[in-house]
Amino acid sequence: MQPLFEINETIKNAADKAMELCAEHFAELERIKEYHQLKMLRAFQTYHVSESMFAGSTGYGYDDRGRDTLDKIYAYVFDAEDALARHNFMSGTHTLTVALFGMLRPGDEMLSVTGTPYDTIQPVIGITPCSGSLKDFGVRYSEVGLLPDGNIDLEAIKKAVAEKQPKMVYIQRSKGYSTRPSLRIKEIKAICDAVKPLSPDTIIMLDNCYGEFTEYESPITVGVDIMAGSMIKNAGGGIAPTGGYIAGRADLVELCAYRLSSPGTGRELGCTLGVLREMYLGAYYAPISTIEAVKTAVFASALFEVLGYDVEPSYQKRRGDIIDVITLGTPEKLCAFCRGIQSGSPIDSFVTPQPSPMPGYDSEVIMAAGAFTLGSSIEISADGPLREPYAVYLQGGISFATAKLSVMLAAQEVEKVK
Repeated sequence: MQPLFEINETIKNAADKAMELCAEHFAELERIKEYHQLKMLRAFQTYHVSESMFAGSTGYGYDDRGRDTLDKIYAYVFDAEDALARHNFMSGTHTLTVALFGMLRPGDEMLSVTGTPYDTIQPVIGITPCSGSLKDFGVRYSEVGLLPDGNIDLEAIKKAVAEKQPKMVYIQRSKGYSTRPSLRIKEIKAICDAVKPLSPDTIIMLDNCYGEFTEYESPITVGVDIMAGSMIKNAGGGIAPTGGYIAGRADLVELCAYRLSSPGTGRELGCTLGVLREMYLGAYYAPISTIEAVKTAVFASALFEVLGYDVEPSYQKRRGDIIDVITLGTPEKLCAFCRGIQSGSPIDSFVTPQPSPMPGYDSEVIMAAGAFTLGSSIEISADGPLREPYAVYLQGGISFATAKLSVMLAAQEVEKVK
């Protein structure tokens, strides 16, 4: 057969070596995928999902069976008492914002125990001054920094919780635009085990973006009270066109529903306008899409380690999310990587990504995302701020075969830069 894409021998050989290194890890990932896919199937069967639920509703959306059953599906697969899985959430940041404003009140304290949160949530909290922030409404904020190696500081967390008795402990699972390790279930459990004996009434909230279906356990089963994420990342399988979810304790989910719509109406309000079929389909395929993305990340780590670059995490390490960080060292190589990913994408492969300012970020950002859904990190995307150490953040790959090619094209472009 004639080759469909031009890849030089250096990259081909490095990719073959990377695949050999990944084999054992891939086998375990396949087992995780099978577990979650069967659990998703059981959820669909338990709640008698039928074609009639895909019809959607208009106006107020009262008694929308499809909407309400989808909530139950996500609660089931996340081992939660309740969930809101709605297209009304515009992004992961919006979903987190609804949850924070739903649960926190003037005078409450929010304690972040994984350092400073991701860039776009900082204006919501008031770390970056912005009108309408939690700070504007009298919610106090403090944080516990990470250890020098980027891991959680359990002793400092215990000390801060004992002294402050905060209303909420906030955990960010993913690394954001940092090079720290993303949290696995075992680290999340360690935080919960440290907090609960010292302050039983403290709400433990998890930003679970990028982390769904990557491990056997759900964060809810190890002590998290409530968590939230985006449907255009793992939880929507690359099919949901928009949306987000909040899952956890029923009383807390109800508070969030009051913030999403209005006090008193809560989850009963909100029409679905014909998007339910895609949202159900996205939920069903989410475990498959997520593991394809994790395999892509593992392969990328192995390939770039073979080529001599620093990566986080190593291909040898088990992962708590789909993100791979490759430190490229120069802005030219960062841009070259993104060009390669874009050239291997199904949509806008002919486009050349360029750095540009973005709302919520303190430096120019370059993004490659040839996706069917705008901003869908689960498909395949690569981005990074143009600041030291010039690291690229690779996410997604709902088809490992094509995502592998994209990563190889990115490596080829990087190797061209002197």
